[in-house]
Amino acid sequence: MPRLFIAIDIPDPVKDNICGLRRNLPGVRWTAGEQIHLTMQFIGESDDTLFNQIKSSLSKIKLPPFGLEITSSGFFPNEKRPSVFWLGCAESQALSDLKENMDLVLDPFGVPSENRKFYPHITIARLKMISAKDCLKLSNIYKDIFPIRFNVSEFILYSSLLKSDGTEHSRECVYPLLKEAGKFSPRPDDIRISPS
Repeated sequence: MPRLFIAIDIPDPVKDNICGLRRNLPGVRWTAGEQIHLTMQFIGESDDTLFNQIKSSLSKIKLPPFGLEITSSGFFPNEKRPSVFWLGCAESQALSDLKENMDLVLDPFGVPSENRKFYPHITIARLKMISAKDCLKLSNIYKDIFPIRFNVSEFILYSSLLKSDGTEHSRECVYPLLKEAGKFSPRPDDIRISPS
């Protein structure tokens, strides 16, 4: 069964800018350039029926395009025990509205919205046994790149397949953002689909 997630792709010039600053550092495994994206919602494994239901329902989201800014970097879970290095986006009401609409669309299928606050970020490296000194180097590499501005005109439903040489992501459906603004509000007759 495919594992599904929803993401915003980063424009190629921005990816090139991010990837162009990479350095060889011990314990740093850089995210492949083609896999750099902003994850909006992890859905998880789905069978064909659920996949088709979700794929169709996401088309109900009709919001206008908007701009985003990448303004910061950091580590998960923290600098003392870093396992992920990320670039973070500035607060955006438009991005929050998109996430809220996704939550509304996915709720009937048993996809839970996250209990914690949505913190939009782009994972650009995974870390293992990295020293505090190299953490500082990593942060310093990117300190002068901000802000990075780009426009968001679509979001994508991806499937993810774990292979022996890494994870393969495939675009399953692209959803353009539209000029007509409108928030998705499910009605009793709007969705008659059981998540089972």
